[in-house]
Amino acid sequence: MVNGRNSPTCILYDIALTVSKSLDVQITLSDVLEKIISFMKVDAGIVFVIDEKTMELVPVISRNISEEIIRDIQDNMMKLGECVCGSVAQLDQEIVILEKASQDPRFTRDLQKKAGIEFYAGLPLNAKGKVIGVLCVITLTPYTVNEDMLDIMRAATVPISLAIENSKLFESVKREAEEKLRHFGYEGILGVSPKMTKVISLVKKVKDVTSSILVCGESGTGKELIARAIHFNSIRRERPFIAVNCAAIPENLLESELFGYMKGAFTGATVDKKGLLEMADAGTIFLDEINAMSKNLQAKLLRFLQSKTFFKVGGTTPVSVDARIIAATNQDLEEAVRSKDFREDLYYRLNVIKISLPPLKERAEDIPLLARYFVNKFNKKLGKNVRKISNEAMEKMIIYPWPGNIRELENTIERAVVVAETNEITTDDIPAEIATPSPNFKKDLSLESVEKEHILNVLTLVGGSKTMASSLLGVDFSTLWRKLRKYEVAHDCPLNVHEGNTPSVSARGGKKSKNKI
Repeated sequence: MVNGRNSPTCILYDIALTVSKSLDVQITLSDVLEKIISFMKVDAGIVFVIDEKTMELVPVISRNISEEIIRDIQDNMMKLGECVCGSVAQLDQEIVILEKASQDPRFTRDLQKKAGIEFYAGLPLNAKGKVIGVLCVITLTPYTVNEDMLDIMRAATVPISLAIENSKLFESVKREAEEKLRHFGYEGILGVSPKMTKVISLVKKVKDVTSSILVCGESGTGKELIARAIHFNSIRRERPFIAVNCAAIPENLLESELFGYMKGAFTGATVDKKGLLEMADAGTIFLDEINAMSKNLQAKLLRFLQSKTFFKVGGTTPVSVDARIIAATNQDLEEAVRSKDFREDLYYRLNVIKISLPPLKERAEDIPLLARYFVNKFNKKLGKNVRKISNEAMEKMIIYPWPGNIRELENTIERAVVVAETNEITTDDIPAEIATPSPNFKKDLSLESVEKEHILNVLTLVGGSKTMASSLLGVDFSTLWRKLRKYEVAHDCPLNVHEGNTPSVSARGGKKSKNKI
């Protein structure tokens, strides 16, 4: 029995302490392997972790193994059952070869046979009832091992397995967190169309402003996603983001939910309660469907926007809060102001910065990108393996008007992933109203029409500059000029496009502009 610092108790304590210091599996396993090699007085060691997707043994850390052998096992990963280490993993049994190990027939790789390995010990690493890796040590000279040393090695597999499993869990949580930030980051606002490019550009510009922001768009266009992207990319990202659907909370409860209440303010108010505004202090509060808010509550919200203070229900002491307001609506608030359903002064307070989201039918070029994103999302959620969408199915989705916008597209893709019997979504997997659109729905898909729409989109992107547009389109300036004149004549629709201005289309049959081309 070994005594002192190298006693079995001390080495196991050191190993346990080492695995608790870091979630970086490389650092942890490197330190642990060094301790095992030093304690056992062997020449070298290696730790493999099993890739659950490929069922290959991945060399995570090694000590004193030749570069040639490491390169061989990295370039040609061992499968379960291959060579000695693969056998340990497959059988979930330790293999100890006391002498002339390289001559053992279970060593199947030439480089390992030629290495002259004398002693070999390979032990499985287990977690949650399955093998997750293999710990191996070797010597190149004759070696005498006793049971105490093997017992220490066996005992060490427990904290090593725990370190590997914890690292996997940490990486999984980290990936989920990164995915969440990515989803609520600018990358999560999927779109290559000129209209969405403008939206993303504006979002980046206003992310840190303290002014109120109004997000407008049809139902399902992603208003909350925009609000989250603004918050999670701003200096307020570490503070709360609270979303409130004003239409989903009864009017008599919305005030107390937003502003909180004092004990005794009404029946059932047995304690003081913070409101959502107070909970969003230094962060962001997103008020969706702001148009549903009552006139009384509109007045109270206006006072808060003006002074950044409010009174709780039943309270007499003002509460100061630094919460940024992002409001959203799927209604025409200007019309609501004209009809006296929405306060004009509140509208102007909210509408300091306006972000208008286009409906999906106006950004058809984004549909393939969105569809592929949702396929990946529901593959993970449903455990499916859909790889592509057929050209015919994609064409049907591109020309469909999507009255429910992105939300409807997401639901459509989820259904398609569920019912798809192969790794490809076909027209049989999408709803009939999309696969076979109503005869009343017509869209001009002629080459001329598509070309015209694309040219106008590019002109919009470059602020109306025909010089820049012709460069991006890869055509001569004169060619672009002729095409625009052609469209004007062919469609009887004068295009007010001139150098430096955004293109606009006058009403059909309207008076021609002096600046038309």
